[in-house]
Amino acid sequence: MMDPYVYEGTGILINKAGLKDQKKLDDFESTMVQLAMIKLLKDDEVYSSVTDIFAIHELLFQEVYSWAGQKRTVNIIKNEPILDGMSVTYSDRSNIESDLEKIQAVIENTDWKSLTLNEKLAKTAEIISDIWKVHAFREGNTRAVSVFLHYFMKKVGLTLNDTFISTHAKYFRNALVMASLGEYRENQYLENILNGAIADKSSRESSTEYRTIKGYNVDNYEHNYHRTE
Repeated sequence: MMDPYVYEGTGILINKAGLKDQKKLDDFESTMVQLAMIKLLKDDEVYSSVTDIFAIHELLFQEVYSWAGQKRTVNIIKNEPILDGMSVTYSDRSNIESDLEKIQAVIENTDWKSLTLNEKLAKTAEIISDIWKVHAFREGNTRAVSVFLHYFMKKVGLTLNDTFISTHAKYFRNALVMASLGEYRENQYLENILNGAIADKSSRESSTEYRTIKGYNVDNYEHNYHRTE
């Protein structure tokens, strides 16, 4: 299927700066998103519904892509080194909104006040990985989900150390992969890093704990882009 999101004959996403060099686009995107994230996390806005992921994505990527905040119109896959090159099975493009609605129903039907800390972390890991598995956008899903996680944990009475998550971004992303494998999902890695992010561990204390997942050294992870099915 022809990918309407990329410049013809390339794998480079069409962007507002007109950049057709991947390294230059990566640098531009990173700068714009970091600036937007700083502003976003300082705002007093409350993002509590799963559908707020669209508003968050728009705020993060509006200076980079014209489709920021819009659900993808193509089905995508991505080679995951931790899965020996296989891809997570994301939501079909036609099911994105309905799948998010199902997750919202789970949130609303959970008695959060009755949960212990460990139960809250386990439920949060389940919900966040389910949102990530939908992969509502052509790119930028993990960053949008990580910002939503900040607000979601605040909603359920927990404070997320955003710097800790950023420091261990590769572990966090690969933990999301492992928690998104359907009946074979392994949530313990995501629960582990969420626990570290609220326990206020220092980077020194956690330097080795968040380095490997099932023998895979996450330091070796290099970002690669989604492609259409």
